[in-house]
Amino acid sequence: MNSGNRPVLCVKTKPHHRSRDITGLRSGMLVAKSYAGSDGHKSYWLVSCDCGETITMAASEFRKMKQKSCGCSRGAAISAARTTHGMSRHPAFAVWRSMIDRCGLPTHQAWANYGARGITVCEHWRGSFDAFWADMGPTYSKGLALDRIDNDQGYSKQNCRWVSYQTQARNTRSNRRIDTPRGRMLVCEAAELSGIGQTTLQYRVDHNWPTARLFEKPDFTNRFSTS
Repeated sequence: MNSGNRPVLCVKTKPHHRSRDITGLRSGMLVAKSYAGSDGHKSYWLVSCDCGETITMAASEFRKMKQKSCGCSRGAAISAARTTHGMSRHPAFAVWRSMIDRCGLPTHQAWANYGARGITVCEHWRGSFDAFWADMGPTYSKGLALDRIDNDQGYSKQNCRWVSYQTQARNTRSNRRIDTPRGRMLVCEAAELSGIGQTTLQYRVDHNWPTARLFEKPDFTNRFSTS
């Protein structure tokens, strides 16, 4: 048996044609970087951790998404879940856990709107509920939701606040901030100001209408109008 019980790999520059390419796939703090070889039964990949370490993992194990780090955050996560001021059952802990998963776990149901879109959690919060709570706890009240002020930016103290669910509903991707003849504002605000429907405004922005023309009344004979 080789040192450290590591598999003896037959190293190739590319995966076997039957091996699934997992380059770039993320699981928590881990990202698959490059093919490392095969032991004749399993394909192995070099996997980097956000902490800077690199480990070798079987592709089949990585795809299960059960391991979230090289080991650096495991103790911290367990400690946070079990002992952080007795708050593992507090609603804010569930908010923190959900935030981490939807930004770092491709199998999460909300991944497409967060991690896949490049939304990340700041390093300060990623591995520590304590750090998150130290920053956000003083302004927390029961019944509030964690909201990003700028929906194109990630989760951090500077970009997060607690708001009512009604306020959060206004600050969604469909109500993203756009440039208008009256300044930068949410789509819903632009619709209220101009009297033009949100769908029409979003269509115009997505099709690169000049800002100066954004509030023109729809002309349904014009090719730029929505159907």
